[in-house]
Amino acid sequence: MKRLVITMIIKMFAESILITTIIGAVIGILGYVNKWDSSITYSNAFFLAGCLIIIAGASSRLSAGRDWENFQLLNAESFRNMSSGERAEYIINASSSLRLVILGSLSGILLMLISAIAAKIS
Repeated sequence: MKRLVITMIIKMFAESILITTIIGAVIGILGYVNKWDSSITYSNAFFLAGCLIIIAGASSRLSAGRDWENFQLLNAESFRNMSSGERAEYIINASSSLRLVILGSLSGILLMLISAIAAKIS
């Protein structure tokens, strides 16, 4: 069991680093094309990207929670033994996992750390 958890944590960090690297490359290309000449401009771009990634991860979970009202009246054989609260939780978990929130938070924090490092470089 410990091995499975450690494997999932390592995989989550690897995906977060991959997403951060891709976003960093896009910011680097945008900076090169637009001829950004100061580290503050890059710092602002990394900070903004980090904020947007965190918001995107959190809003994916939030939007999945708001749509549960559509499924309250759902009468299906697989939901027969579930209460309306259990159905709502099942649909929320099926449509958006907590993994997206964690992945968005990790990537956003890494981008903000890069932003802080870029601000110190002058």
